[in-house]
Order: sequence, then structure tokens, then C-alpha cells
Amino acid sequence: MIYNYYLSLGSNIEPRITYLHRATSFLAQYGVIPRRSSIYQSEPWGETNQGRFLNAVIEYRIHLSPREFLALIKEIEKKVGRLPNRHWGPREIDIDILWSDHPPINEPDLEIPHPHLFQRRFVLEPLAELENQLLIGESRYDISQLLYNCPDNSRVQKLNMVW
Repeated sequence: MIYNYYLSLGSNIEPRITYLHRATSFLAQYGVIPRRSSIYQSEPWGETNQGRFLNAVIEYRIHLSPREFLALIKEIEKKVGRLPNRHWGPREIDIDILWSDHPPINEPDLEIPHPHLFQRRFVLEPLAELENQLLIGESRYDISQLLYNCPDNSRVQKLNMVW
């Protein structure tokens, strides 16, 4: 079975764009990336005393279940160059599963949809570029409305970068 995912990619350690490129190159070896958002620059979220992030959202298709896919993502983050660091600290690459067409999951190390999906402007803006609505459980979420109501007021800037 093929699963559809939306993934958030972020980096705030130079060379940020290179880390995003490496991550998508590795992901493309295992599945299909039908669409990708523009690159956005954003202020850090959570721990704010660090450099700005480059962020993007990709649509991704792969035959792995969410649990299997999470293991692959962790492996890819290491291959790309992610080093152990403090929670919400600076990172070479961060890949989060935002959403899947798999039924919702709520486990200690895996939550889908992502528990902070609706609270992060740097996720919602690129996601809105790709998808107007997401079906989560029996609810349909209008991404533009979620973005409008987002409690995160940090600055997110769409960049004119080709990737």
C-alpha cells in the first residue's frame, strides 16, 4: 500500500539550503515527491535564541507505514548530517511528519497529525501553498483558515529560491 504524507523540512545551520537539498535527494531515493512548496525563512519556534530557519513542506508518497517511515526519516536525518542537539535547538536538518492518509496516531514518539501543526506559521504557510484542505479523521481542515487563526505571530518570509 502507498501512503501519502506531508513533511516539514527545516534547517538553521549553514549551509541551510544544502541540507534541504540533501534531505530531498535522500527521500527521493525511497519514494516520490510529487510537489514541494517554496522555501520560506522563519524565526525559530520554541527556543528563540538561535538562527533563522529555512523551511519547506513536501508532499511525499512511499510504501512504508508511519512507524516504518519514521525510522527511515531518522536514518535520513543522520545521513544528511544531523548531529545530536538539545530539544528545539539549532539543527542541520529536521524532518517532521505533519500529516498522513493513514489513520491518526497518538503514541509517545509518533503523533500524526503533528501535535504542533496548527500552531506553527512556518509550517502552515508552505502547507497552504500545496494544500487547501486536509482530511484528518472525520474532520476537514481548511488550511487557509487555520493559518488565519494561527496563534504564532512570528515572521515567515517566502524566498525567491529555486530548489
